[in-house]
Amino acid sequence: MSLDNVRDVVIIVAGSFAVLVLVAVLVFTVVLGLASRALLRTLRSVLKDDLGPLLDSAQQTVQTVRGTTTFIGEKAVSPIIRVFGVVAGARRAVGVVTGVVGRRKDD
Repeated sequence: MSLDNVRDVVIIVAGSFAVLVLVAVLVFTVVLGLASRALLRTLRSVLKDDLGPLLDSAQQTVQTVRGTTTFIGEKAVSPIIRVFGVVAGARRAVGVVTGVVGRRKDD
């Protein structure tokens, strides 16, 4: 066997090996793509089925909290503010009428 024949055999074997590696990489890429597609499909269904009701429940909770704060603001806080406003106005009016104005001392 001459050196030219050995060279040709090595080139053919290397080329065949390169083609086999290329086919293996192609098959691996296709399988990986299909697996990732199936995973994304499963993930979408899980998000839609499991997180949808959870988000709806969270939105209902936010609406309830918003309604509660509005109710408390209207029924408890506003009357207290009005009472303090009337008391402050009455004190000021009494102070102006009697001439006794509560002055603060500056330090």
